Amino acid sequence: MKRGHHQETGSLHLALLLGVVVLAVIGIVGWRVMSAEDKQPTTQQTTGKSEQSTAPEADVVLQNFGLASLASVDITTQALREYESKGLKGFYAFGESLSGGRLNPNFEFASLKAGAKVVAAIDGVIGFVKEQPESKDYEVFLQPKENSKWTIGYDHLVNVTVAQGATVKAGDVLGEPATQNNGLIRFEIQVNKDENGKTTHICPATLIESGDSTLLNELAKMMSDWETETGLELYNADAQKPAGCMNQTTLTPEQAEGR
Repeated sequence: MKRGHHQETGSLHLALLLGVVVLAVIGIVGWRVMSAEDKQPTTQQTTGKSEQSTAPEADVVLQNFGLASLASVDITTQALREYESKGLKGFYAFGESLSGGRLNPNFEFASLKAGAKVVAAIDGVIGFVKEQPESKDYEVFLQPKENSKWTIGYDHLVNVTVAQGATVKAGDVLGEPATQNNGLIRFEIQVNKDENGKTTHICPATLIESGDSTLLNELAKMMSDWETETGLELYNADAQKPAGCMNQTTLTPEQAEGR
């Protein structure tokens, strides 16, 4: 009688023990599943990251054309003393024909006043500063952010005030324009857009604030002042849409190089 009771009690204890073990296993498995689910990003989070990585980068908006004011341009007949023989001018618009079948891919200010300052056209970061031994000056690249498809190139600078990686605001001084072999002071501003391994030169006048015609009016007046001062027809206003963009608003590197 006592033996049978012990057997029943032992069986009961074993059953209870097995039940506890089973419940513990179920609890551990459930906890791990819930933890794994918590670590997974929600559909909204995943979608947000995907949309952020694939969102197109906005176009840059220029606040100036590399000069705090176009009053820095030195409008003088001295700049055209080789106009008849070499076609040299004090300002070259985007898309103008150059020697060798080339087309001008930038705004070239080839006659500036002493003391003129070259300034940032946008808020951004300095991509790099490159010394050019052949011309004894520097080239500065400015981007709205690192690895941007947009690059604003400033060519022929001296007394550079920025270094690679520096952040700047529109209007901050980058340096001064360099003196050419002919004694005139100049620099070039070029806007490039790189997409899918392809570079396109963009006319700077197409990238100003929408609806703000102030810069375009100043640019058109500057070219008109050149013609008034020299008595020459240097710029075909009818071919510029908008002002400063001669016949076209974009160029390929091949067009710029005459290839």
